[in-house]
Amino acid sequence: MPLPSIEWLCEDEIWEAISSLKEQYENDPICIINFNPIGYILKLEDISYFFEDNILLLASVIIRSIIQGHPLQDGNKRLGMFLGTYFLEKNGILITATDEAFFETAMEMACGNMRVEQLYCWLQTVCSTEE
Repeated sequence: MPLPSIEWLCEDEIWEAISSLKEQYENDPICIINFNPIGYILKLEDISYFFEDNILLLASVIIRSIIQGHPLQDGNKRLGMFLGTYFLEKNGILITATDEAFFETAMEMACGNMRVEQLYCWLQTVCSTEE
């Protein structure tokens, strides 16, 4: 049973993030081509027990699902990292990684050189709780 204290991503927040990407990168073809990865992360609450209700592990799954699932024609790395970061922030966790580390991590995930477990380990080193 999922912990009630976890703040989940909702569909409106995801659509808002996609709209924001479209505005920021108006020359990039940012449009939905595959809803499945988005649908999957919207249903994470139903299976969060599988991930031991671990916020960092769930954020890793969100990031991987978007980056490797390719829901957008373009912008998957940006959307994946944003949604993962936003999910963490909603749950009181901040990422302290540099922009370069973010970029490198997103690229490693996109190229298939990083697994969820490795992303989880990386998040453990760059995250702290809000104070």
